[in-house]
Amino acid sequence: MKKLLQLFQFLFLYISFQGECQTTLQSQKIVDGKFIKSWLLLGPIPLQLQTDLDKSFEHLPGFNFDYLSKFGGEKNLKIKTGDIVKLDKGSVTWKYYEAGDSIVNLVDAVSKSYPVFAYTYAEVEAVEDGIQMIGLGSNDGCRLFVNGVPVFDYPAARGIKIDGDLIPVLLKKGKNSLLLKIEQHGNKWGFCLRFHSFSAREALDKGDLFKVWADEKGVANIVSSYSPEVLNELVQRIEVSISDSHGVDILQEERTADFCNPLKMPSVIYQPYKANFKVYLKSGTILQRKIEFTAGKRIEYNLFSNGISDYRISLPQSASESEVFAAKELQHWLKEIGGTELPVVSFDVDYKDHQIVVGNVQSETAGSEVDAVREESFHYYNNGPNIYITGGKVRGTMYGVFEFLERELGCRWYSPTVSVTPKRNEFKFVWFDRAEKPGIRVRNDFYFEAFDPIWATRNKMNGAMGYRQQPGGVESYWSVHTFYPLMPPEEFYKKHPEYYSLIDGKRIFERAQLCLTNPDVLRIMTERIRKRMRESPEYLIYDVSQNDWYNPCQCDKCQAIVKAKGGESGLIIWFVNQVAEAVEKDFPDKFIGTLAYQYTRTPPKNISPRHNVVVRLCSIECCFAHDFKSCPENQSFLQDLKGWSAIAPHMYIWDYVVNFGHYVMPYPNFRVLQSNIQSFRDNHAIGIMEQAAYQSRGGEFSELRAYLISKLLWNPECNTDDVINDFMYGYYGRAGKFIRQYFDLLHNRLTPDTHIHLGLTPGDAIFSDEFVQQSCDLFKEGIKVADNEDVVRRIEMCSLPVLYLKCKRTPAMARQDGTYADFCRIAKRENVTHYSEAGEVDVRAFHNTVEKSR
Repeated sequence: MKKLLQLFQFLFLYISFQGECQTTLQSQKIVDGKFIKSWLLLGPIPLQLQTDLDKSFEHLPGFNFDYLSKFGGEKNLKIKTGDIVKLDKGSVTWKYYEAGDSIVNLVDAVSKSYPVFAYTYAEVEAVEDGIQMIGLGSNDGCRLFVNGVPVFDYPAARGIKIDGDLIPVLLKKGKNSLLLKIEQHGNKWGFCLRFHSFSAREALDKGDLFKVWADEKGVANIVSSYSPEVLNELVQRIEVSISDSHGVDILQEERTADFCNPLKMPSVIYQPYKANFKVYLKSGTILQRKIEFTAGKRIEYNLFSNGISDYRISLPQSASESEVFAAKELQHWLKEIGGTELPVVSFDVDYKDHQIVVGNVQSETAGSEVDAVREESFHYYNNGPNIYITGGKVRGTMYGVFEFLERELGCRWYSPTVSVTPKRNEFKFVWFDRAEKPGIRVRNDFYFEAFDPIWATRNKMNGAMGYRQQPGGVESYWSVHTFYPLMPPEEFYKKHPEYYSLIDGKRIFERAQLCLTNPDVLRIMTERIRKRMRESPEYLIYDVSQNDWYNPCQCDKCQAIVKAKGGESGLIIWFVNQVAEAVEKDFPDKFIGTLAYQYTRTPPKNISPRHNVVVRLCSIECCFAHDFKSCPENQSFLQDLKGWSAIAPHMYIWDYVVNFGHYVMPYPNFRVLQSNIQSFRDNHAIGIMEQAAYQSRGGEFSELRAYLISKLLWNPECNTDDVINDFMYGYYGRAGKFIRQYFDLLHNRLTPDTHIHLGLTPGDAIFSDEFVQQSCDLFKEGIKVADNEDVVRRIEMCSLPVLYLKCKRTPAMARQDGTYADFCRIAKRENVTHYSEAGEVDVRAFHNTVEKSR
């Protein structure tokens, strides 16, 4: 028993001795990612609650006082366990604390009271001089000193987040001190701290190492999250170049010290800039990063307020018709938006008050005159309160006005009958500076809805199959499949059958072509195209192309050219080149166009189109469920596109975005539009025609597709999802949510193995009765929340393709449950005259099928 009692006494003394040893703070080795757990703690030290709301993001009153002056102060601290710090009331003692996990819980270790703060102190061992990254998380505000130097300060309440702050610090080899002051605003209270290896590359990429920031006066400064000591240890020199919003270089600087100071930029207006940093580290590493920032004095201008404006719209004396039209459009839509009608007046160089200048004026304040008369690019910007919209006189300035109204003021022209304009009580601006040019030179949106000249102008569509009157004019393409229109068989065949195709030993004209090696054919075609060019000078391109069927001439002379030039397309180009050469002298600014279509789609060999020939490549055989690049079925077309691009100085694409056999039926091809247009652009197409439902309203999603195509032809890089969503909610209002769900339901039926072509049928596997029912349910939900009767009509028009599909798939059921009656009612009200390209014959067949089905 005595021995057992002695053993207990020994164990008690051993444990007591061990506990006493742990009360002495030991220097801890820095291990990457390992938390510092051994600390000396001092607290709680009382603070006051903040009563001034303007100071809510400052430390609590009393926090900034240095309570450690007796021990060298916060910046030169010398302490040990048991040292006592006297307060106004009472005292606190430094005590040792060993955290059980990553977080030091100060509520348990120090106090549950608040508002208070505590000091925490630790010592760490670094194996060498250098920079380390401290990962700190705190609840609440804190201030950190490393070797007596304040390196971080956060003043407000917050929760703990591990590595919430990453703080670069310069450590010396051996022992280094850490002193943390941390506030308690209430609730939880604590912190965690550990070290990480420092990466200058990550610091630069995050923007912590260097960035550019403008002060209250708009002066741009190089700033850093890191202390001067850290920067001087790390960086040898920096090179920085600054460019404005148009990419023009305005400054280059090199610094080897005092890295963080104002940039010596010239007098700048308020706008975004780009800084290109090149950082040379003392280690020999070179780092680069581009940074965007805004600088310049920010001044706010008021275009209108409460229906009042002190602006006017100024036009130069030499304003073109389109610029006059644009000024009136600007006047109209600003009145719609803000309720104030700005006067349209002639530009006066001496006028000193506020104005919007539409067109190019000879004035230093308005910028230089645009030289290219037909240039479609534009630039709008402000110089102080004055706004300038400049560009090409034919269409550029006009397009600048519409872009200004759309981008800056929110105007939308979704269809010829639906324009959406926000109503605003006030419009203030600081900075405008936008310049654009078209992605495609000739943009032909071949929808019935898109033929409206005012809608086309507002959406920057400048192309037309035939000529039409339109503000700024159009780049029109005269006709297509012109062999017989120019040389009608009824005029020539009886006397000259040799002008037409030799097929299987016989000259025929029914569904045939011309004999292009016959010199009389060349003479007549040249004379007649020249006559057309004289009589119709409004066109840009005049067509000489094959008929819309096969049967090219098989005579020996034609086939010899075919063989020599590498295909039937070689014969066509050989012939058209001669026509183009013959008319060039009289029409130097015009083009002769021809088709690369069906049997002439593959580019020739040993011959190239002349510089005044436009090749019109057609994608009629393609799959439109997938883009040209990704679909195996489209690889031959993509190869032909690249082949023509390599030899043709000008290509004008004839693309297809509709099901010709069923205009009024779902056709999920939206996801290929952008990629395909980009492929055309990348292969140097000067023009694109997107052929669609062109004979009447009623094409599936025709308003949306026409609108999206207009955006893509102007800017092939636009965000199509943003455009679609904008249309959905702008055109359908609150119901846009359900129309978008239907849109996604339809397009999500496509798989990599799903291929759709221009002849997609109602019985295709892509459709199902379940899809039809789900679609109808979504349209019903949309109608429930429709904003007004106009939106109800738009939703019903959008539902027409699904009603048509149901009528075609289950005609008897569609007649019995009212689907057919709804289809007929909507189609009649909306004047849908064509269910397909065939027109009346297919309309009659559709109704006969449904009405007679049992």
